[in-house]
Amino acid sequence: MTRAQNIALLSLFLLIIFAVPISQAVIDVKLEDEPKPFFLTLFERAPSEKNLRDFENNLEEGSFYEQRVRPVFQLARYYALRDLGEKALRGRGDHWYFYTPGVRYLTQPFYTELTKPPDDDPVATIADFQRQLAAKGIKLLVMPVPGKATVHPDRLLSGVRPRPEIAAHTRRVMDELRQQGVEVVDLLEVFLQIRARQPQRVLYMRGDTHWTGEGARLAAETVAARIRQMGWYQGLPGQARYTRRKVTVSRRGDVPKMTRIPRQQQLFPPEKVTCYQVLQAAGGETYEEPDEPGEAPILVLGDSFSRVFETDEPEAAGWIANLAFALQTPVGSIVNDGGASTLVRQQLARDLGQLEGKKVVVWAFVERDVRFGMQGWQKIALWPDGKKKNN
Repeated sequence: MTRAQNIALLSLFLLIIFAVPISQAVIDVKLEDEPKPFFLTLFERAPSEKNLRDFENNLEEGSFYEQRVRPVFQLARYYALRDLGEKALRGRGDHWYFYTPGVRYLTQPFYTELTKPPDDDPVATIADFQRQLAAKGIKLLVMPVPGKATVHPDRLLSGVRPRPEIAAHTRRVMDELRQQGVEVVDLLEVFLQIRARQPQRVLYMRGDTHWTGEGARLAAETVAARIRQMGWYQGLPGQARYTRRKVTVSRRGDVPKMTRIPRQQQLFPPEKVTCYQVLQAAGGETYEEPDEPGEAPILVLGDSFSRVFETDEPEAAGWIANLAFALQTPVGSIVNDGGASTLVRQQLARDLGQLEGKKVVVWAFVERDVRFGMQGWQKIALWPDGKKKNN
């Protein structure tokens, strides 16, 4: 190859690399009427993790190619290959979709003592939190929520049965927690036993990362059974505080939404889901958490699995409301989508009044957060230096 050909190829390569950012800069100034190209704002703030993440998100949202070209490419790729992109996997059967990080958690190697981040160990963090609560006379129950691919692997790959070996990482974490003296609610075992007895029973929504109303009800009953064994729980004397009814909702799955493929309504139909909605026995209004934290002896820390059906449609039908029904006892909660590993404890540390009158804290987090939890597994001192924090 001649020197001229090498220069031509190198020039073409550089043109391909720089064509998008250069044209985006021109669009910012000429078409969007901005005083300067957006990428220059990168140099206006210190290069911290938060600033870089904000820059990346804003760059993506303002990109001409992201907003105009990518949707066309995604739609063409879906029609041609049925490819959902990097965040989702297509399952077996009509409109079964799986969240890719949940599958990666099951298939990638687990931490070893050499690769585990020293300040990001979920077992050490949970044990530390348990000790802090125990010092105040509060019991901790930890419930790793099995992911959809763990409970319904047969809907992802042909010939694969739901079995404990699939969840080896989660079982290892639960075993290590027990060795640290932390009480674990083994919801995985409950779900796997149900699937073994009734293979056709569906506990997770087809197009969503979350469980069905039936799955939420079973989670509540599993936790309630453990709490009933505790000495403080005496049940509610007299007339029932809550009642329950079945309701059906039409829900569009969150997995297709995350792909951002256009024409969602045409390509991904809604799914009808039966839920168990909890009502106040007096008056018949839907269940609501008590206004005063001291009225609820139980506090739930959770992620979107604790939000689904609870604060979105139909409301008061998630696993928290069903826990209140099962125990006929008010339940408080701190819920943050994707933030059960660290963010909910940070929120609790800012408002320790949430622990007033609490006998039990139930910490529920989806199993994939063991590896992919938002902001990792930071240790949070609820009462620094042994002193109670007021704000």
